[in-house]
Amino acid sequence: MPGRDGIPSVTEILAPFIDFGRIRPDVLAHAAERGTIVHQACAAIASGLWPLGVPPECAGYVKSFEVWFERFVEEVHLIETELVHPTFQYMGHLDLCVTLRGETTSRVIDIKTPVAEGPTWQAQIAAYEGLVIANTKYQPERSGSLRLKSDGGLPKFTQNEGGPRAMQAFLNALAAYRFFKC
Repeated sequence: MPGRDGIPSVTEILAPFIDFGRIRPDVLAHAAERGTIVHQACAAIASGLWPLGVPPECAGYVKSFEVWFERFVEEVHLIETELVHPTFQYMGHLDLCVTLRGETTSRVIDIKTPVAEGPTWQAQIAAYEGLVIANTKYQPERSGSLRLKSDGGLPKFTQNEGGPRAMQAFLNALAAYRFFKC
């Protein structure tokens, strides 16, 4: 089902390439709820606010983000921002666009709570970079996923190495989505 105004989201477009079939529905629902709570708390921190109502099972992830944010982020450009690509007509809700200390270019940071990298993450991040480039003055480079740690330790940043190939994979998925769904 297309998102707002019939424009599909990055998540909808990439959904056919994610297999949650081996994960029990209750476990998947709990992980989704945890992700929502953690993302809200991280957005509060990036906005200079104190995150409220963080349950104990999410506190380590939030602390992990806070440690990374305080140590590495110089400037915040976008937080939990929804954008629509004017040419390709897809939408996405990116977590962060920031400039890190000592750097002159921005990065799109996609916050994650799973331990293992997902198969669609590179295409997802490339699509978010495309949204930022098409809609803002920022030209992100070296974007990637930030896998938060449940114990509050320093998270693992994985730079998106897919480059133009990852964006092409996303655009191919978008074409397939439009062919089969629209």
